Amino acid sequence: MELLQYWRLIVQNRLIIIATTVLGIIAALIINFTTIPTYQSEAEIFVSTPASTLDISALATGGSFSQQRVKSYAQIVNSPLTLEPVIQQLQLKTTPEKLSQAIVASAPLDTVLIKLTVTDIDPQRASDIANAVADQFALTVSELELHGIGVDSPVKVSTVKRATPAGAPSAPKKSINFALGLLLGFGAGIGIASLRKLLDNTVKNEDDLDGTPLLAAIGFDNMADEKPLITQAGRYAARTESFRTLRTNLQFLNPDAHPQVITFTSALPGEGKTTSALNLALSLAQAGAKTVLIETDLRRPKIPIYLEMSAMDPGITELISGQKLLNATSLKSVLQTERKTGLKVLLSGKVPPNPSELLSSQKFDQVIALLRKHFEYVIIDCPPLLPVTDAAIVATKSDGVVLVIHAGLTKRPHFIGARDAIQSVGSKVLGVVLNKIPETSLEYEYGYRYGYPKYYGSHYKPYASKGEFNNYAPSAEEISRMDFDEKFEHIKGQKFKQELKRQERKRNQ
Repeated sequence: MELLQYWRLIVQNRLIIIATTVLGIIAALIINFTTIPTYQSEAEIFVSTPASTLDISALATGGSFSQQRVKSYAQIVNSPLTLEPVIQQLQLKTTPEKLSQAIVASAPLDTVLIKLTVTDIDPQRASDIANAVADQFALTVSELELHGIGVDSPVKVSTVKRATPAGAPSAPKKSINFALGLLLGFGAGIGIASLRKLLDNTVKNEDDLDGTPLLAAIGFDNMADEKPLITQAGRYAARTESFRTLRTNLQFLNPDAHPQVITFTSALPGEGKTTSALNLALSLAQAGAKTVLIETDLRRPKIPIYLEMSAMDPGITELISGQKLLNATSLKSVLQTERKTGLKVLLSGKVPPNPSELLSSQKFDQVIALLRKHFEYVIIDCPPLLPVTDAAIVATKSDGVVLVIHAGLTKRPHFIGARDAIQSVGSKVLGVVLNKIPETSLEYEYGYRYGYPKYYGSHYKPYASKGEFNNYAPSAEEISRMDFDEKFEHIKGQKFKQELKRQERKRNQ
């Protein structure tokens, strides 16, 4: 992965990484405070062969002999021959086997030195043991060499460095343990995050869409449940701007002939297809386009709830079932109007026992044909694709389908299954709306931080002076339909434009 991808991985899994890092630090602290401190004392032994200083060849031979002897002498240090007398001398309550575990004897390469390192919980005792072992080792070597040749020992063992009590413990190494705990905890977090990414088969970004166009990325908004509509969020809110982007992208899919009848659906329930269809329709109506929204989710209609309309009012069920004469007049009689934008809405009506049969009927085709004549855009809200066939039926009667995907929740096989189901009936997938994208993903995956007044207004004033923010002038009727937040943003925008004009006049003087 590239550096930016690693950064995204860290940001998206920051809670896991923080948790594992904290656990690593806690583990290090536990080790530091529960481990009994130990101290090390060192002594050095020199092994030589007495020879005449005038005999160069004897000196060379003696040096080589000493080096050979040192290799085997290092093993004698931990033997009972050396350690039993030390135990008796110091009156230690241990055995040679246990004591040998606390002693390390090493012989540096191409030297005649033996380094003794003794570890103990008492620094003075560690020093005493090291010196006692060094002294006893000299005696042990002398005895062994005498038994071997029966004359004076050819080897002389001398202690060149006496052990002294350590001033600080050798273990635990608190700073090192802390650093290791920090690094291991962080590394474990990165590992878990990488494993999650490897095993994660959900759709998270444009790379997971298998070549299907991305029409819009809708950021997660914790106020969306309370205020799901863009007319409630405010004109310059993040979600409002996202649906303006969706509106623009759909309009420019084919500049010569934009899709007129657009079906909204999803792979599974709960992905936001109804609110996406509704907000796009509201955005189109706000832009002055003559738009109608159709509720074809005849099983679980939700639009009446969002728009505070009566679900018992006549709707598409009554038109298709023959209870009303199908013509322009009857169609107009069942259309309702959204108060703030003027959006026309065709509700589902009463829940029928046979939704699929009604939607596949010729009368439904006639309803679509009538709506095409009277509206620039016909937005259709359908049930999810995978549980029922209703959306696939409606898709054949539209100019294209928009798939709404819950980012980080919808699995790629479900997305691909829904897309293939649309294509299998001969309909066209216009693109995907990635819904409920986390703010960090929206910022790092798509290159901007959403929030229109905060970002564009504060950070990019030159762009705002030339764009929609500066040129937009709502009518008195639109202002009258605004809620408090929208009016506040409008007033703030007017003041901002006035300040831009004042600065422009000042520059031209």
